[in-house]
Amino acid sequence: MMKSAAPWFAWLVVACLAAASAPVASAEFHWGLGRWDGDTTFLMDWDKEHDKRTEDRYETLLFEERLRLRNTGAFIFDPRVLTLGLSGSFGADQETALEQADTPLRVGNGTLYDYDFEGLLLADSAYPTTLFATRSQTVLSQGFGGRSDLTFQSLGGTFDLHENSFLQTRGWHGLTATLDAREESLVENSSYFGSPFQRDERRRIVNTQFHRAGENSDFDLHYQLNSVDDPLNSSNVFDSHTLRAAHSLDFGATLSRRLDSGLYYFTRSGASDGSYVSASEALHVDHHRDLATDCRYDFSQSDSESGTTTTHTANASALRRFYRNLTTTLGARGALQQFPTGEEYSYGGRAGADYRRAIPAHGQLFADTHLGYQVDDNNFSSSFIEEPDERHAVPPDVGTGAGFTLAHPFVVVESIVVVDLGPDGNSRFDTVVNRDYIVVEDGSRTKIVPLPDSPVLRAGDQVSVSYTYTVAPSLQYSTFDAGLRIGLEFAWLSLSYEHMMTDQSRLSGTSTPQFLIDQDMDRFQFELRRRWKRLLAQSEVEYEILRSSIVDSNALRFSQLLVYQLNRHIVAELNGDQNFVDYPGEDRRSESYLARASVDWTVFEGLSASPFLDYRSFHDSEVMSDEVIEAGLRVHWTYRSVDILPTITWTDYRGRMDGVHGELRITRHFF
Repeated sequence: MMKSAAPWFAWLVVACLAAASAPVASAEFHWGLGRWDGDTTFLMDWDKEHDKRTEDRYETLLFEERLRLRNTGAFIFDPRVLTLGLSGSFGADQETALEQADTPLRVGNGTLYDYDFEGLLLADSAYPTTLFATRSQTVLSQGFGGRSDLTFQSLGGTFDLHENSFLQTRGWHGLTATLDAREESLVENSSYFGSPFQRDERRRIVNTQFHRAGENSDFDLHYQLNSVDDPLNSSNVFDSHTLRAAHSLDFGATLSRRLDSGLYYFTRSGASDGSYVSASEALHVDHHRDLATDCRYDFSQSDSESGTTTTHTANASALRRFYRNLTTTLGARGALQQFPTGEEYSYGGRAGADYRRAIPAHGQLFADTHLGYQVDDNNFSSSFIEEPDERHAVPPDVGTGAGFTLAHPFVVVESIVVVDLGPDGNSRFDTVVNRDYIVVEDGSRTKIVPLPDSPVLRAGDQVSVSYTYTVAPSLQYSTFDAGLRIGLEFAWLSLSYEHMMTDQSRLSGTSTPQFLIDQDMDRFQFELRRRWKRLLAQSEVEYEILRSSIVDSNALRFSQLLVYQLNRHIVAELNGDQNFVDYPGEDRRSESYLARASVDWTVFEGLSASPFLDYRSFHDSEVMSDEVIEAGLRVHWTYRSVDILPTITWTDYRGRMDGVHGELRITRHFF
């Protein structure tokens, strides 16, 4: 197993580095050293935190020392036969609690060792092969008594097949392939804001990719096996298979026609069994420079514990340009969705026009409009529909109301289940409402807002959301929508007005009023922008009036950007956003503010400093408010072969907690 192999492999790396300096025993054995480099790093990490809700105080001091050696470009026999890259590091960490609450902090001393090995066989041939093994160990201070101990290991190999392989002589021109197999492990022991999180994740991954390029066509095939085991998290134990295939073909007398085909298949067994398959065909034809048509068919089917859902969709559209100012579009669409509790089909059409014309003072007048009509027919035995696996991503700035909106309206809030998939989408960790996220209802729509002190959900993670939403079970209705946007645009100014309306009407069946939505939206936008020699300034105002049978709102948004270059060494930037939303008749108001200021200052060659100040706030009369202030300074000083990077950050979660985090990293490079 990988866990037991780690120590001996670290000694193997050290032995290889030492052997590289040994004398040659035989004249027939050829070898050569590559380039040596190394460094030693000292890290000091200081955290001082205050929980205003409980009056608990935490203060920790972490020291870390590492020594790293690396040789790249070494070879045995001949660089074209075997090239090696070897590196190893050893270190230690010491953490001390200077102040703590009743709950003991996770502090102590430990050793750290990393290694990285890469061997490249037959680099200049048509069959290069890479063998690799790596281990990295990281200790991170998370604040408020939190800490993360992370150990990542990977062991495997990659085989590449190039175009000039033996298959070329057998008529398989333009074929390349890659086979990658690896075993990975990630052991994590973390605490975030007093909440523990652990994983002992083991993955076995196989990736296969084929690509064939023809004179007028391309074909791609990708298969992945992902086997995950985690004895500490039952939801993170599964096997998955993923298959992707894509083919494109340009044909016709002038290659003015293009056919694209796609296939996707995914299946998962273990935690949350399920499968998904989709296929598509798309044809694009350029009849001449001003006329093009598109046809597309999509099929998808998902199987989960709640049943099987099948979707068929067909689209056809045409684009026609008149002169250089007017572009028109005409399209038709039909869809059939089959659910475990019934089916829904829809059909409709859409037309649009886009007009643009140059005006004096280097400006442009634009106007675009569209009209659409669609008929939907629901035939269900129940009012409840299951959505088993809807994908979203955690926003990069967690907190102050940032989140994502679910795709379907009229969600049953109690049915929502959020699963964290990690940054690469290949893990599965359960989450808890009001600990990891909150649910916000806005009219017929539902928003998931991740919490900044969640031990599971982290910025950038992918998530899977399962939930139930309601529909009118027996209803045929029509939707008419129309829109118009007109405006002027110059190099320094732009203004526009947009109106959109939607009208839904019952054609047959029964429905409660909530399922038929009528709404009108008016939006006004005004922007000023100007660039001088050293100054860039932008300001935008947007006002939106929404009147709907579900919810009415008035939204006002301001944004500003100011960038000033004092000289070639100093650049200052200031940007802000302010959003105000009123809900007439509901006695509700929502406000959010964002302000960021930063300066990038190159003091002299080798020394730079970047002070910054961030302010974010979110206030809503029906949702938990949040306010964050962050200020700090980052410095980078390079003196000969020494890098010095001090950083200090002060963060205040108003009404909840505040703290100071300081870090000093000194790295000495040698060789």
